[in-house]
Amino acid sequence: MKQAVIYVRVSSKEQKEEGYSIPAQKKLLWDYARVNGFKIVKEFEDDETAKSSGRTGFGQMIEFLKENKKVDNVLVEKTDRLYRNFKDYVFIDELGITVFLVKENEKIGKDASSHQKFIHGIKVLMAKNYVDNLSEEVKKGLKQKAESGMFPCGTPPIGYKFERVDGKSVLVVDEKNKEMVIKMFEWYATGFYSIQNLIDKIKEEGLFITANIPKNCKMKTLTKSSGQRILRNSAYYGDFFWKGKVMKGLHEPIVEKQLWDRVQQVLDGFQNKKMLSKYNTLDFIFKGLMTCGECGRHITATRKIKPSGREYVYYNCTKFGTNCSQKPIEESNLDEQVKERLNGLTMPEKAVAYVADGLKESLYLKRETEDRTQELLEDEKRRLESSLSTIYEDRLDGTISKEFYNKKSKEYEEEIRQVEQKLARYTEANINYYRTGINILELSKMASLLYENAKPDEKQELLNFLLSNSTLKDKNLDIIYKKPFDKVYQRVSCFDMRTGRDSNPRPLP
Repeated sequence: MKQAVIYVRVSSKEQKEEGYSIPAQKKLLWDYARVNGFKIVKEFEDDETAKSSGRTGFGQMIEFLKENKKVDNVLVEKTDRLYRNFKDYVFIDELGITVFLVKENEKIGKDASSHQKFIHGIKVLMAKNYVDNLSEEVKKGLKQKAESGMFPCGTPPIGYKFERVDGKSVLVVDEKNKEMVIKMFEWYATGFYSIQNLIDKIKEEGLFITANIPKNCKMKTLTKSSGQRILRNSAYYGDFFWKGKVMKGLHEPIVEKQLWDRVQQVLDGFQNKKMLSKYNTLDFIFKGLMTCGECGRHITATRKIKPSGREYVYYNCTKFGTNCSQKPIEESNLDEQVKERLNGLTMPEKAVAYVADGLKESLYLKRETEDRTQELLEDEKRRLESSLSTIYEDRLDGTISKEFYNKKSKEYEEEIRQVEQKLARYTEANINYYRTGINILELSKMASLLYENAKPDEKQELLNFLLSNSTLKDKNLDIIYKKPFDKVYQRVSCFDMRTGRDSNPRPLP
């Protein structure tokens, strides 16, 4: 008897309910095998929504046929049950097997005439073209919806929800979460809250309730990143972004545009600097950079005026709950110590070349790891877009219900949006990576000079960038550099000017 395998596929639960079930396909193919003298050696099936050639059952069948050359026949219901794109057709054709399309009463194999193969190839291409056209129609429909002012797709921003109005999915205010959003904007606009402090206050006030989060919302908890996304989202004052353009929305705003603009100023740092300057904290250059080397308490800054009328700033340990013996030190004394310490970062040209080589090695490692992750994200985006096109095709074919299509399409669109955000972050991270490598070298060479010529607020910004967890004891400042400047400092300290080599060589992290 001729040996054959059976392949069956459904793309959704609804297909099972409408007569496309896997058992129905199997019965048809087994009956055909008995009548036509085939011995079925294995069955393969795919029960999923997919369009890619990477379907589990399809891939297993290809591998099985490659390993079992004697099995050279495939029984399948019809063309669109076997092929989902032209790659699938190529895989089957390269195996040299014969495909029996039972419902179409057609046999395609190496003995088929050129005309048969030609017509069959056209069918496959037409099916692929049909799917592509449907994908274009989906995008066109979403574009038209956005241009008309309707929030187009995906997960609604927290504080909103989708409702059916005149047969259309419309963005409306979610009263359960509206108050939380309003308070986030009002409190953050004052300039007195960091995002983390704002989130803590929202939770303390009981405004964030997990039970109120819509089921289709990915945000299950309020974090710094999700909090910032809320504060940056223009949908809350009535506009929304679509494909890089600002669209005037028809939905009800939750906050006023003026309040949203004020929040953006705070986020961008303008309002923060203004507030710090108003309360005379911006000029405290070393604020938050040091702890006491004796008791570990914080070092605080105080502004005083001497009898002569000269204003000065001194730093002192809080000594809270301790018998700390440390005495205060003037800011001018600390200023001189920092200038001297920053000279320790200055690298000779040979040392610059040495560190540059280390950065190049780090770049090669990055390309082998992070860049691979970016490739996987791009593959994932293509897979999701392919799945979205497939369910649109199934919806137009009537093989899935409108409710199922709406549910799945929103899920896919949200997943695509998240992948796009990750890709955007990788692009920005790549740009920053190369910038940072150059900045490390430039800043290391010029840190002392930059500090000496900087204004008080610029000095504070520079030190926050360079230093971490420094300590003050007996009026001596012990500087601890942040990464990667700690490694640069170690290299400079170990560099032998006579040989131009590192006296303690080891890999650059």
